[in-house]
Amino acid sequence: MKYFLSIILSIFAYHFLYSQSIFENGGIFKVATVHEGVHKIDLSLIESIGLNAQNINPNQIQVYGIAGGHIPQTNAIDYPYDPSPIPVKIDANQNNSFEAGESVFFYADAVQNIDFNFEDEAYQYSNNLYSDSLYFFIDFNAASVKPIVPIASNQNQADRVIDYFEAVFSHEIDETNLLRSGREWYGESFSINKSQTFGFELTGELAQSREISLSTRYMAQTYDPANLHIALNDFDLASEELKTVSDFTIFPYRQKGEILKNRSTISTSLLTSRSLDIRISHEALGAGRSDGYLDYLFLTVPHSLKLSNEQIVIRNSEFQTAGNYQLKLEGLKASHNLWDVSDLLDYKEVILQDQTYNFSQLEDLGERKFVVFEASTAHEVFFMNEVQPQVVKRNNSPDYLIIAYDDFYQVANQLADFRRNHNGYQVEVARISELFNEFGSGRRDVSAIRNYIKYYYEKNPDKLKYVLLLGASSYDYKDRVANNTNLVPVYQSRNSLHPVFTYASDDFFGFMDESEGVWEEEFSNIDDVDIGIGRIPARTVKQAKDAVDKIIHYESSPQVFNKWRNDLYFIADDEDGNLHHRDSEVLSKYVIDNFGFYNINKLYLGAFEQEVFASTQRSPKMRDALNEMVEKGALIVNYVGHGSENSWTNEAILTKSMVDEWNNLDRLPLFVTATCEYGRFDNPNLVSGAQEMLLNPNGGAIALLTTSRPVESSSNATLNRSFFEHVFKPEGGSPQKLGDIIKNTKNSGIVGVKNRNFILLGDPAVTLAEPRNSLRIEEVVNENGDTDTVNSMSKITVSGIVESPFGQKLNDFSGELTAEFYDKAVESGTIDPAENTFNFLTYDQIIYRGKSSINKGEFSFTFYVPKEIDYRMDNGKFSLYGSRDKRLSDASGFNNSFVIGGSSELSSQDNVGPDITIFLNDRSFEAGDRTGSNIELIVDLFDEHGISISNSNVNPGVTFSLDGQESVKLNDFFYYNLDSYQEGSISYDIANLDEGRHYLTITAFDVFNNKSTSTLEFEVVGEEKLSILDFVMFPNPANSEVHFRLRQNRKNEVMEFSYHVLNNQGQTIYTHSYQSQEDFREDVWNLRDKNGRKLSPGIYFVRVFLRSVEDNAKTSQFEKLIVIN
Repeated sequence: MKYFLSIILSIFAYHFLYSQSIFENGGIFKVATVHEGVHKIDLSLIESIGLNAQNINPNQIQVYGIAGGHIPQTNAIDYPYDPSPIPVKIDANQNNSFEAGESVFFYADAVQNIDFNFEDEAYQYSNNLYSDSLYFFIDFNAASVKPIVPIASNQNQADRVIDYFEAVFSHEIDETNLLRSGREWYGESFSINKSQTFGFELTGELAQSREISLSTRYMAQTYDPANLHIALNDFDLASEELKTVSDFTIFPYRQKGEILKNRSTISTSLLTSRSLDIRISHEALGAGRSDGYLDYLFLTVPHSLKLSNEQIVIRNSEFQTAGNYQLKLEGLKASHNLWDVSDLLDYKEVILQDQTYNFSQLEDLGERKFVVFEASTAHEVFFMNEVQPQVVKRNNSPDYLIIAYDDFYQVANQLADFRRNHNGYQVEVARISELFNEFGSGRRDVSAIRNYIKYYYEKNPDKLKYVLLLGASSYDYKDRVANNTNLVPVYQSRNSLHPVFTYASDDFFGFMDESEGVWEEEFSNIDDVDIGIGRIPARTVKQAKDAVDKIIHYESSPQVFNKWRNDLYFIADDEDGNLHHRDSEVLSKYVIDNFGFYNINKLYLGAFEQEVFASTQRSPKMRDALNEMVEKGALIVNYVGHGSENSWTNEAILTKSMVDEWNNLDRLPLFVTATCEYGRFDNPNLVSGAQEMLLNPNGGAIALLTTSRPVESSSNATLNRSFFEHVFKPEGGSPQKLGDIIKNTKNSGIVGVKNRNFILLGDPAVTLAEPRNSLRIEEVVNENGDTDTVNSMSKITVSGIVESPFGQKLNDFSGELTAEFYDKAVESGTIDPAENTFNFLTYDQIIYRGKSSINKGEFSFTFYVPKEIDYRMDNGKFSLYGSRDKRLSDASGFNNSFVIGGSSELSSQDNVGPDITIFLNDRSFEAGDRTGSNIELIVDLFDEHGISISNSNVNPGVTFSLDGQESVKLNDFFYYNLDSYQEGSISYDIANLDEGRHYLTITAFDVFNNKSTSTLEFEVVGEEKLSILDFVMFPNPANSEVHFRLRQNRKNEVMEFSYHVLNNQGQTIYTHSYQSQEDFREDVWNLRDKNGRKLSPGIYFVRVFLRSVEDNAKTSQFEKLIVIN
């Protein structure tokens, strides 16, 4: 636009002239303006700040700021990276102190966007999305000051005399955002009061025979035909037919309203009053819904240039075109000042001659504008705060930026330190308020965030890779919504009325090319993201800290290195003619064909039984399968289907309450949710399921590629396919970062504006937990030496090596191997009677799962193939996972080149089932003991030839039954002990048991189908009341040390434990305290008192105290201890 041209030139020069920030050394004060025009710094302002006026020299006061309205979205404008010094006029003596009557004047632009549109030859208006104020910064001790420069009339003969100006008026009330999405808010509702009047009072004299212009923007929600009538002072200006919309109770994903824009004019000659009354009437022509909302009214009213006791901002459409003009001011006094404020950063003071000013307007010079004022009419500014010294712009070139809400700065630095040490990154952390001061002159404009990122990107475009936004956002930029969460703003789309085409996106912050930034919402205009952007939508310090702790745990804790890193889950909704099943099949087949080392698990809703609860379809078994998936862990979980902010599918197979219960901190998946709105993160009055997953401190997700708005299945499928085409492409032999994955996914899979609302919730610098190295099987051989076929009941030995990503054997890799042996894929089908049967292959027939040692890059393991296999001859699969001792490194591999089927000639005389031993919570548990309502089931199993984990009807493997109820399979939780195919164990959590006595039965088969059962009785004590279930000291009597063994009934709750030992005089001789989440704990005491002296023989008393950190519940128990020589 021509409007920007004069600004661009001065900004461009300034950008390179001033490299040091005005904020680095402190002493800067922030003030606000709400009016357009000249403002003053006077004694009352200085006193309100709390400064000593005697120490302030008015000749050393400098003001800094930027133009009003919005910061330009386009990258093509070289906008300043600091508030710019703006001209000041100093009205003071030279005595170096600020006295009464002295002032410093400066010009402030309009808060709103009021620009001259050269194509339409008219002024246009839009409200400021981000702020109702402009902010400026004052240095009361500036080393240099930019005084306003005087200019005189030119000598050109005037073509036209300008004796009037166009005063601007606007009315806009932002009250309603229909979709809670997008940047448009609407004002007065016309649903009940169909005709409303809006009044404006004029203070000056109307210029005669000129045109008043009225721009009206109105949003209509009408099902039936309707008209809008616009009148001014009883003169009808316009009647417009309103476009209809579909009934959105029937069509929820169609346009919710239609915009009507009207510009009308009326001659000032027709008006006799200084009151302008605009009447808007909504005429419904049918019986259906016919509502509407006023967006805004914008008036330009020609006034005579007769000066009064008010400031006048002189706008005029005539002198925007090239020519020579004379500005004629009537009533000019010596006290009046005229400034040419066309260049908002370098405006001039006009020297008047005989109440006139001659000037020339050149082609493409930009909008011309003046202001005339007296000192007494200067506006006041409002003191905000003193700005503490800050350094946001540095000279380095970071790899990674963290933009954090101010309260999260310490947490952000915790993550930054981790990235510096763990990744070797250069990291910069910015408080959001400091960023807005530096790049937005205090305004919370999203383009300021983009410009901050661009500042570092331009230093080295190949270096900056990732940006994390640490803080929640909101669709409300101006805190109109109660409990607003606009901590780190997100970009909101222009479209605010179509559920599918509106969006909130952080992509905007990654558009770095000069041609980008405007981001037109058209299918043909697609900008590429140049940086990996992610967000942690934390609302509290605790949420931010929990999320960062999870990230650090995911990338650096030895506990996370396990076989779940080989597993992928594809979850699909039913309905829609099996569309979601088909989409999931396409994706899973792509992974199988290209990345065979991953284990594919399919949970398709149509294959699970559904039940009716209160007239609503539900699938308890699908819910159980999802909870079991989380318990086992997965690298990636991909869901396709219907959803909402709160749940997946109409059957609610996944809800927020389920997510709250997840405790999978060592097995955090990356979730990809190709569904509607599950990742909504900018509604202050809602916490979405995705937010719950990411911010669950005990587990949930490491990150989500998720949707914040409704989406279409076709664009879903495109982006979902793009994700799997990019996610497993290593860079330099290492797995990709999440930021690279989301960047490449979106750049390749974007479909216009439809899937811009896919967003990464999580840290973009997280490395996906793919195993980096490879496990290669070199030989599979049976006891007869055969290597091509695996038969049932044969004894198999498998051996192989560990290799680097580049194919070299890793002789220094020693650790532990987890191996799984899969039978052939089997065909399964959906059972939903409402849809046609859909058949698909499943890969869940695991017949062996064991652990063996890796020694100097080599491994070997042996096992018996179960009798219960699929006897058809076809390819099976070995899946391997290896973790390295004492190093955060792992490996994975597979082999599906051998055939499994048929039977071995081996004849076994084994007719004895497995040995079964059952414990609860720990292996000290005995039959009849008490426990809390949440237990860990521990089962130890032994058999000479091995344990069956088959899933057949004849041999279901290992199952448990509680109180005679339906059996639950435990096969997925069985592992052989290290380097054994005979003994292994199961660990399985059972939650929310009822109080009272129970019995639990384990059934197990060996590989030759011999069966055993075992039963354990126990008592459940409710967890509402904190209880010590068992406190034992042994040996007792003791002579050198004593063990304290304690069990309590609240598992996974932080407790304070405290032991106090008293002698027979009641004196405390020893104490020991700690915090723990363990429900079972064993401690050892060396029988020495608090001074380190060995106890004398005798009787002592031990009291244990428990206190819950969560609800302050307390309990204690007292026991006697005998000490002997």
